[in-house]
Amino acid sequence: MEPWGPQVELADLPAVEQLDLLSTRQLSCRELLTACQERAEITEPVVNAIPTSDWEAAALVAQRLDDDPSTLAGAPLRGLVIAHKDLLETADFRTTYGSPIFADFTPEEDHPLVVALRQAGLVAIGKTNTPEFGAGSHTYNPLHGPTRNPWDPTRSAGGSSGGAAAALACGALSVADGSDLGGSLRNPASFCGVVGFRPTAGTVPYRVEHDDRIRMSTSGPMGRTVDDVTLLHSVMAPAVSEGPPVPRAPRLAVSADLGDLPLDPAVRTVVEQAVIKLELDGWAVEAGLPDLDHADRCFEDLRALGFAARFDFRPADPRVKDVVRAEVAAGNSLDETRILAAVAIETRLQTTWDAFFTNYDVFACATSQVPPFPLDQPWVRQIDDVPMDRYTDWMRSCSRLSVPAGPSISIPVGFTKDGLPVGMQLCAARYHDKMLLGLARLAEQTLCVERRPPLERIAALDPAALPSGPPPENR
Repeated sequence: MEPWGPQVELADLPAVEQLDLLSTRQLSCRELLTACQERAEITEPVVNAIPTSDWEAAALVAQRLDDDPSTLAGAPLRGLVIAHKDLLETADFRTTYGSPIFADFTPEEDHPLVVALRQAGLVAIGKTNTPEFGAGSHTYNPLHGPTRNPWDPTRSAGGSSGGAAAALACGALSVADGSDLGGSLRNPASFCGVVGFRPTAGTVPYRVEHDDRIRMSTSGPMGRTVDDVTLLHSVMAPAVSEGPPVPRAPRLAVSADLGDLPLDPAVRTVVEQAVIKLELDGWAVEAGLPDLDHADRCFEDLRALGFAARFDFRPADPRVKDVVRAEVAAGNSLDETRILAAVAIETRLQTTWDAFFTNYDVFACATSQVPPFPLDQPWVRQIDDVPMDRYTDWMRSCSRLSVPAGPSISIPVGFTKDGLPVGMQLCAARYHDKMLLGLARLAEQTLCVERRPPLERIAALDPAALPSGPPPENR
């Protein structure tokens, strides 16, 4: 069976197929936008992935593209529909960062990445939901409320690009941008059954941070398929090197749990079954694990430093949530010796990471250590009977892999017995982004996982009867 099922609607098509229809004039930009809007009208009352939108303004843009073929002629993504993560500044949509402090803030100009994406021909319809200031991998905030998982609206959509992932799964967008420090592209992709790609750090030329010591944060593309992500990546990182060719018999190293992390048994089962399928399809599979020694400490220190650099002036406001205050305080407490030690660990792990891939083409592990968890839970407290002490502890299957700075992609590989999506990360040496995307495409073709959530069930739900997210003291 094709992963899109027998009844494929326009909004469900991969972006590359939507683009082909647009390019051959079998489809107008306005028609595609209308299909996405109609889908959003069905799903948004429940899912709440796009809290800020202006479909009428987007319709004017789409109509201009249809009426005047010379407008953005040759733009590579002309007519596709996008919403920007609500951490990116946009001059025509409010930018709230998920915080009451910025409830009515509209920037004077677009973020440079937004400018580049619009020049590529994308039609922007609004902003996707995020945790306050992007802190955490569960998308809820006191301003917009929670984003619900399209596969089970009583569960988390992940984060911090949870709004983007959920909107893509629903078919409300063609593609979406996101950002990733410790898993914010990959974790929500896993939870929502879509694809999230974290490029090699530094290859997307639109900085998230402005401190040269903080290099792990990066913007990246999200889509329903690897081809869609590849398409958007070509615009976000236009100068990335070609790298090596895609091997015919990929050498795959596997450690589902990165050697020592607790892993939900349901996730482990799905990931192991996916690896078996790849091996049967000709991939050369063996157990292997890159050096990640002290990656947790390095990540926590540089993450805190980043929060202090960006938000040091915010915690005085009582509306800022506690975890942001704690991160800023932790960053401000770091002395130069501790910071230099973290940077040294990061540099060493980048070197050993690239060395690991002299023997392998790609490394695989679980994207998230758990399936999507209950919506009213602020963060995962326990995995396979192992307690989680901090709100970032349960994200280590992603955050550890941020430190060496290589590219990582989460692709859907199956479902738990409860019908919840499970993703698997594929990783490669730094700057081997294009090869990794090619390998991810091969894996996607082998695994052929269902992509459309049960939207008919969503349409029948009463949002008022669903969980409203974590209690206020955890917001």
